[in-house]
Amino acid sequence: MPRYFIDTADHVAVRDDEGTVLPDRAALLDLLRRTLTALLHDEGEETGVNDFTARAYDEDGRLVMRARASFHVVDP
Repeated sequence: MPRYFIDTADHVAVRDDEGTVLPDRAALLDLLRRTLTALLHDEGEETGVNDFTARAYDEDGRLVMRARASFHVVDP
C-alpha cells in the first residue's frame, strides 16, 4: 500500500515527515477531508484564520491530491 505525506497550511505550514499508509485514493480523499475538518474545528476560532489547505505527496515527493476548506460568516 502507498504511503502519503499530508502537508497542511493555515497561518503556519506544517510538513508531514512520517506519512500515512493508505489502501487507495478514496482513503486519501477521506483523510484530507478529516484533516481539514479538524483544522477548521481546532485552529479556526483560535487563530482567526478561515482558509486551510492540505496537500498530499507520494513517497517520491509528487503532489497527488490537494484540498482547500474555507469558512466565512456574514452577519448582516
